[in-house]
Amino acid sequence: MKRRNFVKYAGGTAAAAGLAGCTGGGDDGGGDTTTDGTTTTGGGGDSGSRPVQWIAPAWAGRSEITTKYNDVTGIDLEITTATNSTTQQRVLSGGRSTLDAFTTDSANAGAITSDNDASYAIPTADLPKWSSEKMADLFTDPGETLSFLGEQTETYNDLMWEDEEQTELRFPPTICNFDAMGSNPKYVDDVSKWGALFDDQYEGQVAINGASATTIPETLMYLLDNDMVEGDVGSLNNPTEQQIDTTVDFLVDQKSSGQFRSTWTAYGTSVNLMSSEEAVIGDIWQPACLDVRRSGTPCEYATMSEGIQGYRYWYAGIAPLKPGAQDRNNMAEVQSLINDVHWSAWFPGYIQNWGYSVPHYTNTDLVRDGSDDTGEGMGPEYYDWAYEGAATYDSVENPALFDPQSYEWSMEEGEPADDGCVRDSGPIEERINRIGFFQIWPDNATHMLERWQEFKSA
Repeated sequence: MKRRNFVKYAGGTAAAAGLAGCTGGGDDGGGDTTTDGTTTTGGGGDSGSRPVQWIAPAWAGRSEITTKYNDVTGIDLEITTATNSTTQQRVLSGGRSTLDAFTTDSANAGAITSDNDASYAIPTADLPKWSSEKMADLFTDPGETLSFLGEQTETYNDLMWEDEEQTELRFPPTICNFDAMGSNPKYVDDVSKWGALFDDQYEGQVAINGASATTIPETLMYLLDNDMVEGDVGSLNNPTEQQIDTTVDFLVDQKSSGQFRSTWTAYGTSVNLMSSEEAVIGDIWQPACLDVRRSGTPCEYATMSEGIQGYRYWYAGIAPLKPGAQDRNNMAEVQSLINDVHWSAWFPGYIQNWGYSVPHYTNTDLVRDGSDDTGEGMGPEYYDWAYEGAATYDSVENPALFDPQSYEWSMEEGEPADDGCVRDSGPIEERINRIGFFQIWPDNATHMLERWQEFKSA
């Protein structure tokens, strides 16, 4: 372990939370491929340590996944629920010997996967559902898909791939999202730029995230777009000390002048602020927007503009831990958790209930219309609503209160209703084209955290 990197990331992810591949386990290879693209547990099978141990944040490690994993493999899976910062601290302070796999988001994964060599890469050959035909270009070719982000795509590839030939995945993706703003339509007109958080008309009614790794990028996009900071899009997700200083100074002024109703770091706090209407606009997460609706308060999630002030994009993944996954004879079991459960027919519809998208959504034969050992795909109505921007088949009286978990989605082809509900933020291809920022943990994290204390105490 590199102590300097551990300190850098462990301290950094505490703030962000408010936000050599091995080909098999034990004596066998990475598992055998079946005709339907699933992976058998040839690497460990009954001889591996049980249950399989997975550490993950609550938004990724859900109990239904453990049930589905057991249904598919016959093997028990145990989840240790932890924040991003706790996950890193646990893994890098010895937990990687007793744990098989970890999940975190792209802002936090590098500490484990590259800076401290605490995980194994997985050859794509051992993940039969990974291919350019089955995965979105956003993941297989981000350099081309996100060419408008310039050098930001290099950080994307560095996080995802172990080798330049792209034969081994360092951090295999499982879910992704496009973070924007939630707003109450009773008080806020349509918003599409981060500058709305600093609009005088919402003074004292703004909920702002209290994590530097979230709020600084959002504000940087606004400042750069308005020529208030020097820089370019390509280096936006790895800001200089001067850019950080300018951004924090601006946020301190905004906070001191009373622009923000409150900062939030806990997910529930963001929901409560919007549900109670103490705040009418905020940089909340899309799952929080849906929970605000479930409380009875209308909430819309922004469709961000093209150009610099776009979505703050991130992805989450799963990787086997070193040496735990191999020593415990569970390399193939971790691969199965990725390939057979997260890249399955069942998972996309399940996780879309909270607003998250999946990397294999382009595999419509499976995700939209198909089935596998996990169950059925999303079906035409839910898939077209979630990914194509189509309206629901049934009328929806108040779209700002629409809840995808309580709606009865048709599994048969139908016609979108003229007064049906469309998904907030629009079709996924439009969201991809409007990404402004790919979330990583920056090189100047120490300086960012030091300056961030001034914002917190302002």
